[in-house]
Amino acid sequence: MNKKKIFLSAITAIGLISSNLVAEETTQLDNVNVWETEVTSSSLNLGEKTIETKQADHLSDLLRDLPGVDVGGTHSINNRINIRGLQDENLEITLDGAKVQNANMFHHIGNLLINPDILKKADIQVGTNSVVNGSLGGSVSFETKDGKDMLEKGKDFGARISTTYNSNDSIGGSVATYGKILENADFLIYHNYLNKNNWKDGNGVETFGSDGKVNNTLIKLGYDISDSQKISLSYDTLKDEGDYAPRPDFGRAYNEARTGLYTFPTEYTRETITLKHELDLGDNLLLNTSIYSNENELERYEKLNGVTAVRPGGLTQGLLNGKVTTEGINSKVQTNIQTGNIFHTFTYGGLYDIQTSKVTWEGAKYGDDEKAKSSALYIEDTIDFDNGLLLTPGIRYNKYDLDGSYGKINDNKFTYGLASEYSINKNLTLLGSVTTLYKGAEMVDVLATNRIYAPDTPNLKSETGINKEIGFTYNQENVLGADNIGFSFKYFNTDIDDYITTVNNYTMTNSGTLNLKGFETSFMYRLDNFNALVTYAHSQTKFQDTGLSDPKEPGDSLSVGLDYKLLPNLSLEWSSLFGFKQNDVPGSEYNIKDAYNVHDIAVNWKPSKVKNLTLIAGIDNIFDEKYVSHISENRSFTVSGNLVSTADYEPGRNFKLTLSYKF
Repeated sequence: MNKKKIFLSAITAIGLISSNLVAEETTQLDNVNVWETEVTSSSLNLGEKTIETKQADHLSDLLRDLPGVDVGGTHSINNRINIRGLQDENLEITLDGAKVQNANMFHHIGNLLINPDILKKADIQVGTNSVVNGSLGGSVSFETKDGKDMLEKGKDFGARISTTYNSNDSIGGSVATYGKILENADFLIYHNYLNKNNWKDGNGVETFGSDGKVNNTLIKLGYDISDSQKISLSYDTLKDEGDYAPRPDFGRAYNEARTGLYTFPTEYTRETITLKHELDLGDNLLLNTSIYSNENELERYEKLNGVTAVRPGGLTQGLLNGKVTTEGINSKVQTNIQTGNIFHTFTYGGLYDIQTSKVTWEGAKYGDDEKAKSSALYIEDTIDFDNGLLLTPGIRYNKYDLDGSYGKINDNKFTYGLASEYSINKNLTLLGSVTTLYKGAEMVDVLATNRIYAPDTPNLKSETGINKEIGFTYNQENVLGADNIGFSFKYFNTDIDDYITTVNNYTMTNSGTLNLKGFETSFMYRLDNFNALVTYAHSQTKFQDTGLSDPKEPGDSLSVGLDYKLLPNLSLEWSSLFGFKQNDVPGSEYNIKDAYNVHDIAVNWKPSKVKNLTLIAGIDNIFDEKYVSHISENRSFTVSGNLVSTADYEPGRNFKLTLSYKF
């Protein structure tokens, strides 16, 4: 069936469903309860009080259409958030205030085990534009749902069950119960289960080494000390287990050529415990503090077949276990002060964490245990001159101590920031910022062999740099026939000096200055119940000394999202993502990344005759496109004299259905 017929069939089916539902629905719902995730991003301009709402089952569903942001890796243990060409190890990622971005567990997998179904909010800062964020490329702040937020008016307890079917090729579900323990205390108990099989790409080729199960449990308790003060305690654990390919980030072709159809029994687990305190005294004081422990554990039984390197001791098979634990505290305060006609908003705080890494091979110690201590203090002041001009100067002190496989590194550094906004009128605002950057040398890959053979590198320098941005935002009501339109544009130029790479498989070295430059733009159109969002992003990543680009450079992408609410309880959604062709990409097959376009459609319905029931039906990758995300693996290596592609193809067409019911 060609694309045109598929497109017409999909539209016809959705149209028939919609027309029948519209005919059925003659009353509006008094209460519409939505299980959704609020998404905000510094690269979007959707208006002051507007957010995106998503219902996602994968991080790519949640973030991929944001300009400057992408999620690579098709395997469940290989989610990699990428902002402007920088992978997650160069970002600051938190879950309920807990730092969940650990050292690299293994360079063939990701470092995040996040279930988007339980997320309440996702706030993405594209680029480092404030000293509050201490990363090289930006931050992602995830927040899980709270029990009291889901209670219906007048009820003390509630529950929700959900089941999801994906034709390509998984089935899952979740159950949640929530309510009030006391008048001022609430709870949430949630469990999500996913059983996934080896899916097929757009050419109908079945992958292998993806067959497994994912379980996520969240237990959360909240207590309102007063109207202005509350605490919460949460326990969140996610386990992903199955018979997985040795290199989950590489596609079928490379794994099969290198190690045959071998799979390794694998368990990848995250366990996060967080105690949060919030104090809100309005303009006088807003305080948020999190004390946390986060542990990532990766365990797999390797059955080496002579092609993969033998582990120490000459063993060709055995159990490899690695743990990375992060324990820390972070606290942020915001206060407002007025001096004459000038308003000051001070944001200040600090953080401290200890990260440890331990690995065993068949029960014996595997390489050096590692420990890293990070601490920082920062303050910035947003100065409102009451004439349309805002200036935000800031300063941050960073201290970092590493005792690891490469030796001991003790370092400290001040970073600075200055941001400005100038409102020419109520519609148009000019933006500009300059922020210096810092990141200490990270610990080695937990499961990689360079943990054993890494030489001492006492002269390894921390990465430093500068991020510069200029742009504008424009919002206007009642124009172009719309209730509201919004437009934004931002140009960035980032230099990272002494960028650290691994050479000769084992040695970490400073490889010169990495330059990232490009732009992000978005256009929003809103009319009655119709919303449209179009975004475009361009990025170019090159080493200044060699002129070579990063093989995972995002390049150029365009996204289109259309949302039409036919009734308060019925909406249609269409989304399209276009990745444009890239040439002269080092290491990629024939130095080219092919263009692709992928389209999804969905209908969201809450029938009034069955209160609290929600049905979501849709088609992902409608035209069964065979494609690789530009930030996923898509290089070539020689195996037994043959050039073999690592292309990590995305799943092909997928029909999905989700049913959920609240009690």
